[in-house]
Amino acid sequence: MAGFTLLGLGLCVIVPQTFAAAGRQASEKLGPEASDMAIARLNIFNYVGFLVGSPLVGALGDAWSYRGAMLVPMALVLVTLVYARSFGSSSARYGDGHERPRTADVGRGSNGL
Repeated sequence: MAGFTLLGLGLCVIVPQTFAAAGRQASEKLGPEASDMAIARLNIFNYVGFLVGSPLVGALGDAWSYRGAMLVPMALVLVTLVYARSFGSSSARYGDGHERPRTADVGRGSNGL
């Protein structure tokens, strides 16, 4: 149980980082208006993975074994680890100018707005 918890904590950051990388790369190549379209296209893969992934694992579990069926997501995680470096260059890290230049706090008296 602890292993699955740690795995989930490690994998939960992949989707937001993927969206950020897709938006950043589209903005750099095609301009700022292209990032919305790139993120929308990427989100289609989320829907397909949600609709196909769970039934696929279930069908493989019925046909083979549930332990063996869990090899499919494990293999996909390993593929993700191989391609992780392609999401951005070393300069595309948090704090390197990719965040918004000014943020407004909505709290009362927080920043004088």
